[in-house]
Amino acid sequence: MPITDKKTYNLGLINGWLKAVARFNDKTNNQYEFYLAPFGEEGKSLTENLDGLFNPICESYELEEIKAPEEFLWRTIIASWFFEYQEKGDSYYVLLDKGKDFSLSYDSWKEEWVQEFVDLLLQTLNATKVYNLIVGPTKSFYVCDSIEVIFETDDDFYHLHLSISD
Repeated sequence: MPITDKKTYNLGLINGWLKAVARFNDKTNNQYEFYLAPFGEEGKSLTENLDGLFNPICESYELEEIKAPEEFLWRTIIASWFFEYQEKGDSYYVLLDKGKDFSLSYDSWKEEWVQEFVDLLLQTLNATKVYNLIVGPTKSFYVCDSIEVIFETDDDFYHLHLSISD
C-alpha cells in the first residue's frame, strides 16, 4: 500500500476510534466530541492558520510546545478523557462492571489500549512539533472543557480535539 494511502487509512482508523470512545462516554446531559482533523491553508504559517481557526471563537489562545508528546498524550487520555464513563468521584452516572468481566475494567488493559492508540497516532502523523493549545476567553459558548493538541508535520497541521459539552 502506498504511504499516502496508508496515512489516509490510519487517519480514518484514528477518527473511528475517537468517535467510538466519545460515544460510549456520552451521557444524557452531556456529549463528548473527539476528532483529529487536518487544517490550514498551504503556504500559511502555523500562527496564521491557528488565527483563522480560533480567532472567531476565542479572544486569545496560547501554544505550549510539548517536549514529550507520547507521555503527554498518554497521561491526558488516561487521566481525563477516554474512560470518563467509568469515573466514580461524586457522580452516580457511571457504567459499572460488577463482575469485572470487561477488559477495559482493568488498568493494565486500559494502558495497553491507550498505548496502542498513541503509537498509531504518533506514527501516522510523524509530527515535527506538537503543541498544547490553551483556549483563552471565548467570544461565545465553545465547550465546557477541552484539550486541543496541534501537530505540525512536514506537510500539514493537524488538530486533535477532545471535548465535553452540555
